[in-house]
Amino acid sequence: MTENNELSEREIEILKLVATGASNKEIAYKLSISPNTVKVHLKNIFAKIEVVSRTEAAMYAVKRGWVGEVGQGITIAETQEVTSDQLPNVNRSNAFIRWFLVILISLLLGVLFLYQTFQGPAINAKANPSPTVEPNRWQELKSMPTARSGLAVAVYENQIYAIGGETPKGVTGVVERYDIETDTWDTLPSKPVPVTDIQAAVIGGKIYVPGGKLSSGSPTNIMEIYEPSKNLWKEGPSLPIPTCGYGLVAFEGKLFLFGGWDGQKYLNTVFEYNIDQDKWLERKSMLTGRAYLGATIAGGRIYVLGGFDGRSSLTDNDEYIPENDSWTARLSLPEGRYAMGTTSIADIVYVIGGIKSNENTVLSPLQYIHQLDKWQEFQSPIMEQWYSLALVPYQTRLYGIGGKEGKSYSKINVSFQAIYTILIPIIP
Repeated sequence: MTENNELSEREIEILKLVATGASNKEIAYKLSISPNTVKVHLKNIFAKIEVVSRTEAAMYAVKRGWVGEVGQGITIAETQEVTSDQLPNVNRSNAFIRWFLVILISLLLGVLFLYQTFQGPAINAKANPSPTVEPNRWQELKSMPTARSGLAVAVYENQIYAIGGETPKGVTGVVERYDIETDTWDTLPSKPVPVTDIQAAVIGGKIYVPGGKLSSGSPTNIMEIYEPSKNLWKEGPSLPIPTCGYGLVAFEGKLFLFGGWDGQKYLNTVFEYNIDQDKWLERKSMLTGRAYLGATIAGGRIYVLGGFDGRSSLTDNDEYIPENDSWTARLSLPEGRYAMGTTSIADIVYVIGGIKSNENTVLSPLQYIHQLDKWQEFQSPIMEQWYSLALVPYQTRLYGIGGKEGKSYSKINVSFQAIYTILIPIIP
């Protein structure tokens, strides 16, 4: 067996993500590399550690203590040693039988989990689901130093960067970094142009923050880029138009920016930032002009959700395919909302908080299963009347940071265990 030190740091990083159940596209998104690059790395990893499947590679990572759990799709599996005398009729020398049993058990448990998760009826605006008792999957973490709303967050390596936003004293450019492993915060150089109502995305080890609302109340078209490795900010190509309250995702090495408010109207525009060309390109417009919407990726598609059109909160759920530059309407949100936290993990879309008609409305957290075109509620967070928050995924958890509760600015930092855990055996 190849020794551990023959794997590069990048290969170990990819192997750890494989063990969480991440797909090649998810690994590419997290590491800001292309799916083809992931495939090349995996081929090299498999050759070095002498395995032929992702399951074997994941078990390899577990046995060496690099991860504590192994993922199977949206199910994370913790490992449990099982000896041959506990499983009679298993020939320990027969690797094929050993791994066949592991895979079979994993698949059966995964099917059971999916059945239990999705068997309930889809919810709608009139539904009144009966309460269920389950362990609290929310955890309160070290509070962010600066209370603020409308901030942007981005994950780079194992740290969360909280950028800009609005405080009780006004719009800020403050940047604070949360270390997930140590549950601590530190302060970094401020964003040169203070803005609020922004989003951030990571590509190639850089954090991109386009547009936003200035302290004057007007939107800007300035895009600023932070490089964590150099701990500095620089200015990038300006947006074609000023905008704030937009939706933003990084997809296949490009930025996609949806809608927003330009100071006069609610936009249906879609812009793509092509890093190779270092410029913004206009793509096919959204079906509805809106701001304070949510945007995220699931199943190789971009989902643009909710928002405010100047008159009311929206229920829109539109699927965008960048390759075809096309839009398709999917099942609407159960009720309109905007200024919510939106992200995805393991190909499930999560929507938390937001505003329906006023700041005192309590909106249930939702998850969207795109394969079934179905919405359903999940366990409510610690905050009830929560909006203008930032929501970001990391490994098996969602992290909700900042925002407002009623009229109060918040420095809250909480996590939600989004992926369940089951046991599968490792047969020596």
